Amino acid sequence: MYFRKSRFQGRVRQFTMTGEFFASEIWSKQPQEERNVRHTELLRRFGLTLAGLLCCVLIGNTLTVSSLFAQDPQPTAASALDSIFNVRTAPDAKSMGIFQGSFLDAIRPETPSIQIAFLVDTTESMARELPGIRAKVPQVIADLKRASGTKVEVAIVSFADSGKSNKPLVGVSNGFSGDDAAVQKMIDSLQPQSGKPYFPEAVDLAVFKTIQELPWSEDEKATKWLMLITDAPPYDTSFDEPKTQSRRWYETDALVNVANQRGINIHGLLCESRPEEHEAFEATVDKTRNFMGQLTSRTGGLMLDLSFSQIKEKVASAAKRPRADFAFVGAITDDDINQAKQEAQKQFGDLTSVRVAILPHVPWNAMTFYHEDPGVRFASQLRYTLGRLPGIKTISSRQIESEFLRLKSGPVDQSQWPQALCLRLRADILIVGDLRANRDLQDVQSQVYTANSAKPIAAISASGSEDILMASYLKAIPETRPTMGPMVLLAKAVSSEQASDLREFWPGILGTLNSKEQGELLSAMDLIEKSVDVSVDPSLRVKDLDWAIGLLKPMAANPEANAFTYALLASANYNLAKTREEQGLAADAKSDMQDAIGYLTKAFDGRRQLNDRLLQAEIEADHALLVRKDFPAAVRRYQSITEFSEASLLKMALRAHWMLAGVQCGDWGASEATDFTPDTKLARQHLIHILAFWPESEEAHVIQKYMRWDSGDGKTGTPYFPKEGDLLLTAN
Repeated sequence: MYFRKSRFQGRVRQFTMTGEFFASEIWSKQPQEERNVRHTELLRRFGLTLAGLLCCVLIGNTLTVSSLFAQDPQPTAASALDSIFNVRTAPDAKSMGIFQGSFLDAIRPETPSIQIAFLVDTTESMARELPGIRAKVPQVIADLKRASGTKVEVAIVSFADSGKSNKPLVGVSNGFSGDDAAVQKMIDSLQPQSGKPYFPEAVDLAVFKTIQELPWSEDEKATKWLMLITDAPPYDTSFDEPKTQSRRWYETDALVNVANQRGINIHGLLCESRPEEHEAFEATVDKTRNFMGQLTSRTGGLMLDLSFSQIKEKVASAAKRPRADFAFVGAITDDDINQAKQEAQKQFGDLTSVRVAILPHVPWNAMTFYHEDPGVRFASQLRYTLGRLPGIKTISSRQIESEFLRLKSGPVDQSQWPQALCLRLRADILIVGDLRANRDLQDVQSQVYTANSAKPIAAISASGSEDILMASYLKAIPETRPTMGPMVLLAKAVSSEQASDLREFWPGILGTLNSKEQGELLSAMDLIEKSVDVSVDPSLRVKDLDWAIGLLKPMAANPEANAFTYALLASANYNLAKTREEQGLAADAKSDMQDAIGYLTKAFDGRRQLNDRLLQAEIEADHALLVRKDFPAAVRRYQSITEFSEASLLKMALRAHWMLAGVQCGDWGASEATDFTPDTKLARQHLIHILAFWPESEEAHVIQKYMRWDSGDGKTGTPYFPKEGDLLLTAN
């Protein structure tokens, strides 16, 4: 029996083996007994019982084999090509299941040019994928040019089977081109061809001819890629049918050798077939996977297997995100970062800062990170407070929780946990303790550890009602009388002018709330802080933000609501908008952004209530940018926050630099302004300052990801930065 692609009504398709798995046709003239046996085997292979089959028939129309494999109509190859070379939307390698790599990482920073040959299977089984491939290849080329910052030349080659009536290879004679019009003409040539008579194709012959006949560069430093896109394997070595010229032309070892000799990396997209060929695809996918896996892994390439549901979901999710415009800001190097540090040191002197890890104030053996626990709420409030003081860098609660849970599950004795956490978090100081309620008062006992001491180096005690507890705690820190080390810097920070503001800030905020509202506001702060960590799954971040908004909204409904409540709601909705955009939910993201702007307006109206001049300045800058769209005023206000940032290393100054970088890139609608001209040179300087003074921040990690930072070479791999703010704004 033969393994043919043609199909006729009244025939039942089954599996058999002739050197490989082939889907063959069972002609109606077969003996009834044999057909009955094969029907039963078919049901067993599909995991269906006769009763289950009967249910399917009764529920709807007659069940056909192809209906068992109803597919998502969204082509997966198009989704993959939409995202894998985009620095903003490319899925992280660690999230891609068995696909432990990134196509972006395959771009060598030192390469003078890139040649990429798309070798595309255009047989009937790929018919559903071809329109998406044609549409997305130009996008891939643009992404590659932007990500690499170098010349990109393209060849488009299509293949089918090797029968006499078919054209086994189309496009090789066109060679490579860097001309957009010529490349588009090549792309348009990707039209369906017949792959009959069998499901396997002459993919081995196509790979060999593409390597041998295209005019590949002789420059050893040039990047040379062959991108194989197919759903079918080559024929088995033992299969040879002279009549149709269906055979195995080249062994995998030979193809690997010839690719390595020419310095060509073979990458692969293993696609799923259309429903009509799904049985044949399922029967042969292991062979396809093995063939493509050998080609890619042994030539230094990567393979994206779109037959795995986890990978398909990640690719589809990434492809849902709107595509951002990019601004050219220029390359950034280690020399640029070091120069910024040296200039700041000349102007401000010593830039020493202290990294502080604040754990929930809960006993070690009962440690929790649940936001409703009073000890967690206190830690969140303390982290917010110290993070706004000069010279203090606080470590995020999400990072602390992650490292603590790893430590707890390991072999380290509990007595060594403080030191171990200091080392794991690279913290200069670790603050942990206990909080206990005594009627209307709360008592806090903290111990301060460093990585160099198994015992606490200081103890901090404070008590008071929830509204004045933080002021009491800040006052108690200098009373520990530190004489050296990081505690001296901490004591200096809590004696600063900004700390004086914050001692008045909390009574003004919490004093207007009842006990339940005080706790819920601090819980919301903890949830919002955790949502900033972009390494966490977006669905979890959305859950945290929805929870925070749910806690804050009732307070905001009160006519006497304070400006800080509105500011927190603005922050929560802004972060929710960014997360929704990341999920590809553009309409929801814009709606959340409008909510954020609404709450920002209310915070702006009540900003004078706040005993925090820097927070007032931040609200005024955001209002100028997002509500009034007064870009010069927004720049001046953000700039005022950064003017002493290198001396104080305030977390608020970090955000100001981030917003200024966006505005100077032309983001947030700035490129359309008539009274403001973005300056990408200034944007570059703000990005450099973030990398120089806040290298551990989420913002720095985003810069490194989007600009493809190479720690080995100490420079960015691309000179472009995305304008994401525009994606959140609703057109006026």
